[in-house]
Amino acid sequence: MNKLDQVIATVLAHPFHQACELTLTHCADGVAEVAFPVNGFTGNPQGALHGGILYALMDVASFLSVSSRLAPEQHAVSIEVHTSVLRAARPGETVRITSRVDRVGRSLAAMRCEATATSADGQTRLIATGSVTKSIIREPG
Repeated sequence: MNKLDQVIATVLAHPFHQACELTLTHCADGVAEVAFPVNGFTGNPQGALHGGILYALMDVASFLSVSSRLAPEQHAVSIEVHTSVLRAARPGETVRITSRVDRVGRSLAAMRCEATATSADGQTRLIATGSVTKSIIREPG
């Protein structure tokens, strides 16, 4: 198993991500896409997607996208996450977050994200955009 496969397995095994029913649909060449349902766990008290879940999973998608571009001895940690929620995702919809690496430098990486919600009848709409900046560090040991 290569380093990226190890990172993906670790991310998907995290209890929070499992509770969100997070799945990875793509991760290669600086692009990652994750998906999850709006349900009782990911929804807010009114049933719409909870903004904190959206924020957290944009960070996860960005971590995966940049991980696909890092050397085996490198790791990325968040230093800034910005999310703009444009509209609500409703119960039963599937949310997809796509993160693209804009730049990886010696010490920083910049990613941008888009989140869409797809209803049961196939209607898809943009629900949020975001940007994530991560510090690039060397793995300990």
